[in-house]
Amino acid sequence: MTNGSWVVVVPAKPFAAAKTRCADLDVSERSALARAMLLDVVGGLTRARRVRAVVVAATDPEVAGAALSCGAVVAGTTRGPDLNREVLDALTVAREALPDARLAVAMADLAGAQPADFDAALAAAGSHSRAIVSDADGTGTTMVTLTVPGEFRPFLGPGSRCRFLADGYHDLPVAAPGLRRDVDTVSHLLALGTDRLGGATRSWCGSPASTASRPRRSAEY
Repeated sequence: MTNGSWVVVVPAKPFAAAKTRCADLDVSERSALARAMLLDVVGGLTRARRVRAVVVAATDPEVAGAALSCGAVVAGTTRGPDLNREVLDALTVAREALPDARLAVAMADLAGAQPADFDAALAAAGSHSRAIVSDADGTGTTMVTLTVPGEFRPFLGPGSRCRFLADGYHDLPVAAPGLRRDVDTVSHLLALGTDRLGGATRSWCGSPASTASRPRRSAEY
């Protein structure tokens, strides 16, 4: 961990339930991809200068083990499997542990995001009490920043960008393609290019199983 001023929460589904839009991959391949991306996101955040701590919101033991292995804290929930509830509980835990920290939420599938991308977004967010980074499609959200847990709204999911903006969140003009592209399909991953990917995801792309299952770039998902 660093001496930065931000605690970043990363919500993570069980690996077997993640990346279901990667239709040409079987469950084991999807699980391996989700794990690789989580490792890269957490690793990138822990290397970002402005990040003080990373908290992974998860209840699945496999996810928790992966998160702990790369330097994150794990915060579970007793309120059932709901992404927004898990995030709120993790934000509350973070605030109790580090009451002077600013809070952020970053998605677990930002395979192309680099530490400098996270730092740029958090620097831009510093002058706003609440802000978001929009995804590359202009409909979703890849990062949310806020001051206190009670300011978080249960908007994560499809169409989240317009809901956050309607609630007064500022849209950060961050020019970081890797931070704006949450990987929902293999086409998204191919479009990023392997040179931009984190090490674990790059290794997944080079594995025999993923190469055999990889669709042509023209395929639609």
